[in-house]
Amino acid sequence: MENADWIYMPLSGQDRELESILGKVEDALGFKLFIWQKTYIAQGHFRQYGATTAQVLKDLLQVDAPPLDYSKRTGNHIQELYRDELREIKRKLNQAGIQTRGVFFSVKEKNDFMENRRLKGFTVLPHEKERSMGIRYGERNSFNPGKPF
Repeated sequence: MENADWIYMPLSGQDRELESILGKVEDALGFKLFIWQKTYIAQGHFRQYGATTAQVLKDLLQVDAPPLDYSKRTGNHIQELYRDELREIKRKLNQAGIQTRGVFFSVKEKNDFMENRRLKGFTVLPHEKERSMGIRYGERNSFNPGKPF
């Protein structure tokens, strides 16, 4: 490994499945992830450059989590940048065949999702039962205003 290559090194440990997914993500995005981005995705903490990309990937790779609701714009410049970055990365990952979490970028998408669930006979989203019991899914931060639907 050359001196500058350390910033792209693989995660330490035995999580070969995550390394494989991150390799596909890098191919889809057209650039390598820094070690601190990979660490953040795997462990949920590490503060360096690329934190926004890592947060977006962490959100999008939680494919079984409730959809994120970005159907209404916030007017907050930083939150809008995050929303736009999330949309672009999601597009690239989906185009590369990588499964991502559901995200509503418009009221129409949200309504279509709800109508589709109603037609299939679902009346309650999986996380709504948890919400009614006072259980919150995940944590939000200032970069990520998206709320699980």
